[in-house]
Parts: sequence; C-alpha cells; structure tokens
Amino acid sequence: MAGIAGITAGTTQAAKAMLNQLRHRGITEQIHSTPQHTFLGDFQHIVDKVNQPSSGSFHNDQITVSIAGTVFIDDYRILTPTSIAEYFLRYGTDLFEDLSGPYVLAIHHQDKLYLVRDAVGEKTLFYALFDNKLAWAVEAKGIHAIPSFSPSLDVGSIFRYFTYSFCPMDNTMVKEIKELPAGFYLEYNYKTSQAQLKQHFELEAIAKSTNTDVNFWAPRVREQIEALVQKKLERKNEVGVFLSGGLDSSLIAGCVSQLHSKPIHTFSIHFGKKYGNELDYAKMVADRWKTEHHEVLVSPKKFIPSLRKTIWHLDDPVGDPITVPNFELARYAANYTDIIFNGEGGDPCFGGPKNIPMLMQDLYPIERPKNHKEKAYLDSYRRGYTHMKNFFSKDMLAQLDEEKHLEGLLTPFFQESRLNQIDQLMAINIRLKGAHLILPKVERMLGASQITPIAPLFSKQIVESSMQMPSNLKLHGGIEKYILKQAFANDIPQPIIDRPKSGMRVPVRYWFQGEMKRYARKLLNKKSLKQAGIFNPEAVSEILKYSKVKGFKRHGLLIWMMMTFEIWRKLFIEKEPL
Repeated sequence: MAGIAGITAGTTQAAKAMLNQLRHRGITEQIHSTPQHTFLGDFQHIVDKVNQPSSGSFHNDQITVSIAGTVFIDDYRILTPTSIAEYFLRYGTDLFEDLSGPYVLAIHHQDKLYLVRDAVGEKTLFYALFDNKLAWAVEAKGIHAIPSFSPSLDVGSIFRYFTYSFCPMDNTMVKEIKELPAGFYLEYNYKTSQAQLKQHFELEAIAKSTNTDVNFWAPRVREQIEALVQKKLERKNEVGVFLSGGLDSSLIAGCVSQLHSKPIHTFSIHFGKKYGNELDYAKMVADRWKTEHHEVLVSPKKFIPSLRKTIWHLDDPVGDPITVPNFELARYAANYTDIIFNGEGGDPCFGGPKNIPMLMQDLYPIERPKNHKEKAYLDSYRRGYTHMKNFFSKDMLAQLDEEKHLEGLLTPFFQESRLNQIDQLMAINIRLKGAHLILPKVERMLGASQITPIAPLFSKQIVESSMQMPSNLKLHGGIEKYILKQAFANDIPQPIIDRPKSGMRVPVRYWFQGEMKRYARKLLNKKSLKQAGIFNPEAVSEILKYSKVKGFKRHGLLIWMMMTFEIWRKLFIEKEPL
C-alpha cells in the first residue's frame, strides 16, 4: 500500500494524529512543512513495489510534490516526484491530462495546492474544508483523526448507500468529507481558502471510432491488456490471480500465465458444500494453464471475529457482501504472494449484465414518467431502493428528497448528448460503480494484507478504448462483452464463454437465518436503533424475522447492509474502539 496526507494551516499535533491513523498502510515518514501547509508524504509498505514506484515526495523552495502509486506518461513511462515537479513547472495543470496509472498526488506551488486523482479511480483521495483549512488523505480515517475535526452523518448519503450499497461520486457518509472523483483535481487557493473541483479526464469527450471491424478491435484490446499485464510482471517473483470462474478473471488468468515465467497461483472462494459455487469453472481454467490452484472456504465462524476490523479498513461503508470474502481470500493469498491480478472492469467497460434491461426502457415509444431512466437504474442495483420507505424512521423519511438525493446524480449522464444509450450506461458504471465501489473495495481489502491488487481491465487505456469502440462490439446481438470473448476465444474454455454471468452469490440469506442470526439481532437491537433514530426498529425486527408482510425481499442483503452501516457508524461517528 501507499499513501499521502496533509493539512493546510495545520499543527504538529494534527499531522501526527493523521500519521498515526494511517500507519496500517506502512509508512516511510517524510514530512514537508511550510507556513502554508504540512505534507505527510510517502506512506509506502516495504513489500509493495510493483504498483508504487512513483511513491514519494520532492520538496524545494519552489514546489512540493507528494505521490502515492504509479504515474505514467506516454502510457508506460514512469514519472517520479522530481520529474512530476519538473513537468508541472513547465506545463502547469495541463500536465494532468497526459498522466495515467493508479495514483493520487498533491502539489503545492506558489499560492495554490492541487490534489489529483487518477483517471479511473484506482487510488482514492478524500478531503475536508473546515475551520479555514483543507485536510486530505488517501483514507477518510486520516481526516477523522484530526483533533479539531467533528464528523456528522450526511443524510443524503445514507439514502444513496442503501440504494447503491456504496456512496457514489464525491459523496461520503460524513457531511464534512468529500471524495475526489476519478479524473478530477481540486485546486485550493491559500489566500482565499476557497477550492474548485476541475476535470482532467472526460469520458464524454472521447471520440467514437468509425471502424466497426471486430478484426481490428479484438487484437487491439488484447494487445492493450497484455501490455498492461506485462508491465506489472517486471518483478520476477510469483504472482496470483483471483479466479471466480467467470469470463473476466479467466482471461486474466490465461494472460498472466502466458506472460510470466514463474508459477501462477490462482485462488477461488467457496462457502461450503451446501451452498452453490463456481469451483468447477475456475478449475477448468486452472487446469488449462496448470496453475497452483487454491480453493478457500469462507464462513462466518472464520470472519466474524475480524468483521469490525474489516469494516474499519473499508473506510466508508460498503454494503456489498463480497467485501468480506475479498478480505478473507486476501488473508489466505498473502501466504503465497503479495501481487494479485483480478478481472475487475470487464462489466463496466465492455457491456456486462443489466445494460440490456436498461436499454429496453425506450424500446417502445410510449409516454414515460419523469426520471424513468434514473428510477430504473437505481432499481437495477436491487438493494434497498424499493424498501427504504418501509425501514427508515419517520424523521429520516421526512428528509428524503428522491430527485435531489438519488435521481439527480444520474440525470446528467442520461442527458449527455455526446453519448449513445449504451455508452451513457458505460459512463455511469465506470464513474460511479468502478471508481467508488469496485476499485476502492479491492484496494482496501487486499491492502489490509499488504497485497497489491492489479486490475488490467480497469485502466485509463482500456477505458479509452471502450469509449472509442462501436457500441455493437460491447453488446452484440444480445451477447454481453462480445469483444472480450472474441479477443480471448482461444484462451478460455468454451463453457465459460457460453455461460451467462451469475456473480458471486454470498449466502447471506442463509447466514442470517443460521450462523449469523444471533450476531445480527444483537447488533440491530431495538434499543440501539431507537437511540440512533435512523431506522424503524419494528421494521428491522420484521426483516430479521424474514417477514414479507411489508413487501420485504432479499432480507439477507438488507440485513448485511444495515449491519455494515451500524458497525461503521459506531466506529467512526460514535468513536467506539476496535
């Protein structure tokens, strides 16, 4: 892992508090201070070199630069803090458009501070404006640690969390803390204490190619993915791949196996014999490439003792149940490697499931209600969107404004005239789900075990190709991710290409009726819920009983989301100890 943090007009006490809160990321302490700011630079775990060669700080009388991650220019040439300083002094903020890679960086120059997040969101950066100062950190908990900082819950984000299972765009669960969106930078003026959010990577501005030939695009996509994998294989040690048995992870496993000379470890999750799994499909791929394959059992008995710590590592609550299996799989994999490749990005970039139902919204020219696309998209997450009015308290519901808190976030995407319908959905999935759920979740869960995650399908180069590509090569005659299937047809067992996506089905439905029943009831007890004032205790009680009286469905998922939120709230708002 790696990280940066800092504070303007900060005290030594505040700086040390931030530093201590982020020590789990591994720190080589470099602090640069001027009368205007304190930079806490170069938090870097000693084993995490493959994805962090740019990490570090540079400081002189003109400029201060602090980087976490890897910054590329011209696609694959790595920049250091010193070279970033040189380029910035020459080109200013125009430089940001030419950068790629998984990084966040902070630059102090003259009377301005610039905080920059990479194009697709492989790294995170949070900031808060309070008491005429700006604080920033790779994890929000760094800001929480400042003695003078007082967090409060953001009501709109609570509604968004129970709709998406995460907080999208610049929203976080804390009103005073914002997340820097992917492809943006924050420009802060020391003289006025004002900040402006500006975009350096705009999906909507990528020109659509007129070349519709699959024989052009399939080799191009394959070549790009292989180049990204090869760049990460320069270290000659053993690496691993998280292998689900789906298309995306299977093609990555094949790609890594063909390009690396060392043994490849593949890791697959299962939840026990009585629950469904995809182990047979994963084993097909492992056998095809002769990997050292590991099947890892994840059960409540194993993860409940560390659940609070897992949610603490998530930083902002994530209600997707796959987070804990990711955490447990990483803990196991750390015994074999510190580098894990994954297939994240295939769905958002190349036309995964849920897009076809959305496209059918306008198939027939009938009159639709206002914001029908937004409502359909929110419902497609199948989280708490349709149930919120039944499980929140009256005081919470009195504050709900669906257009402001939920639909309004999506409207600009659906009104974007430069994109067709498919690419509007791609843009939403890349900018929202990718940058604020998929990539941060994996980075946090693997980083907790000092593992570097690598997602070749979710890079700036692949995102650009995805947006340039004719849409019918992503969804072709109803075939999802058509171009990926064409590009890697010879590397993936045919049953995997032919099967529909099923996703990792974490058996929360059964856990909360069995192994986790007591844990959930204790955490979501009526007295505690009534005191917090967020949920309707009677409704939560009905959900815990798996009652369908009020139309509740997917009870296990609702309980998981409530449980995650409550643990997070107690840790970060009520300041309970771990």
